[in-house]
Amino acid sequence: RNDNYYDDDDEEDDEFYKIKVPSPTTQWRTQAKLAVSPGSTWTRDSGCSIGLYQRNSHDVLSIPDCRVHHPSINRAVDVIVKATQKVRTPGYQEDIGQGLLRYVQLQVETSTSKVCLSLVMNAERFKECQPHLSYLVKELKRADPKLWHSIWCHCNDSRGNAIFARDVTRWHPVDGPPYVREAIPGSDPDKREGLMYFSPYVFRQGNLGGFGEIAREVWEAVPRGSRVCELYAGVGLLGLSALLHHGKLEEEDGVKGGLRWLRCSDENPENARCFDRTVSTMPMHITGRTPKKFQAGGKKKGQRRRNNAKHSGKGKLDGERSIKDLMDSMTTEGGGNAPRPSKDDPSERVTYLQANAASALYRGQALGADVIIVDPPRKGLDEAVLRQLTLRHDSNQPYAEKPAMISHLPRHAVNWTNDARTLIYVSCGFDA
Repeated sequence: RNDNYYDDDDEEDDEFYKIKVPSPTTQWRTQAKLAVSPGSTWTRDSGCSIGLYQRNSHDVLSIPDCRVHHPSINRAVDVIVKATQKVRTPGYQEDIGQGLLRYVQLQVETSTSKVCLSLVMNAERFKECQPHLSYLVKELKRADPKLWHSIWCHCNDSRGNAIFARDVTRWHPVDGPPYVREAIPGSDPDKREGLMYFSPYVFRQGNLGGFGEIAREVWEAVPRGSRVCELYAGVGLLGLSALLHHGKLEEEDGVKGGLRWLRCSDENPENARCFDRTVSTMPMHITGRTPKKFQAGGKKKGQRRRNNAKHSGKGKLDGERSIKDLMDSMTTEGGGNAPRPSKDDPSERVTYLQANAASALYRGQALGADVIIVDPPRKGLDEAVLRQLTLRHDSNQPYAEKPAMISHLPRHAVNWTNDARTLIYVSCGFDA
């Protein structure tokens, strides 16, 4: 044994596993999902009890004035409890599967300190929540009208531990705007550099401030001028933060180094809608996208007609195709629903594919990417994703950014992450 070798190794480990507390230790939680039970099994006059399950049980323990909750969450819980007492809302009794209010989700919009409230009801359809839902919402708005950003109802009549049903049709807006908006990490609010959009049924970190620090670590690890693929992207916070950061660097020092392209993916369809809204608020010279309100603006009727004729193929003989048409057909991927970045089309620099991580890889999301970002759930990487990420580089496989470019290869022989040189893994813990 070489003691000096092991001592040096220990020092490196200490630096590698350096512990950093990225946010205050109190009032940092800006999102909370809390369980609900009846305040009393004898009468509805006691309203509902709201809190966390006690360890090894499903007994709800109230946590008033929780020190890690944002003050608006504690205030909202107090208002909800009193409102359920006033209108006699029946809390859910898990042992017999009866009662109405099961859980509450509270999300704080940090710029306003207002709360987006989601009421999870033991019902299959929205109308089954009435009249109790209307009574409760009316009382909440009366008791503290300036507290609420928006109020939603989610119907979940399953008998499992899942707080939300996977069916997006179970979500129903009751009052207020559809999205909570937050500044993109690293952005300057005074310069209007972009806003992240979150609806109640997309994943959002409980500690937004802390995750902003993680986003900073990620964008600093992305080399300038990279092609980036983000799997398990959610609403794309990590990838879009890196896109904005490198775009601003390019603007500040005048040296070309913004991201060549960014491809994000996840399976929740609402993620893609939030992503697109976020991109529409970012500077056009960074995203390459023209906001929809400007895409058809300023065109005269005759010009619009000529453009329509051009796109519909009018003015050409039937069956006639230009050389450009032929070249496009040879390089465009067949199938799928995601646009593929093109060197000639900056509007395709930033794209989103609705697909799980494994499916996204097999549909070519990481082809040509030299940086891959993964932020999987607590269970860790899917087996198929892990298998692809650990394949050796195949020097015989040609460089490709689209599956059509390597369509001559057997699919089982393709290394779908062959060009990646940097892997950034954001983990929920060592088990993940």
